[in-house]
Amino acid sequence: MNAAVITSVCAVAAGGLTTWLVVSRGVRRRDERAARGEVIEMPCLLRHPAAREGRWLRGRMAVGPSTVAWKPRTRAGAKMPAPTALRHTGTRAPSWREGLRMNRRCTIVACDSSAGAVEIAVMPRDLGHLLLALERSAT
Repeated sequence: MNAAVITSVCAVAAGGLTTWLVVSRGVRRRDERAARGEVIEMPCLLRHPAAREGRWLRGRMAVGPSTVAWKPRTRAGAKMPAPTALRHTGTRAPSWREGLRMNRRCTIVACDSSAGAVEIAVMPRDLGHLLLALERSAT
């Protein structure tokens, strides 16, 4: 019995370590590309004014020195017009109810756009890239 438990614990630890190494490597590569001034894509959720009430749409933000564009990943998101002229108005943590649909560690960035008020949920490691790109596009 002890051998089975030890084997299971080792397998879980090895899986966790492998996942951590792969994810941190991807984040490091994205940070390096951003430092070189290339366009990077980061996963995000977008709440669009034209979407159904309270619906978060999955997609990616393409962020670069002169680019801030949303790319939808679902059919529902493809039907929505992409928000343009994004201007950062604030940040907040997800509410309890929103935390059921997204990762609780996400930060929600509120923006004004040509389509109306838009909210973008990104992970903490991507927040700096998004805020910097929004600041650049506003000027």
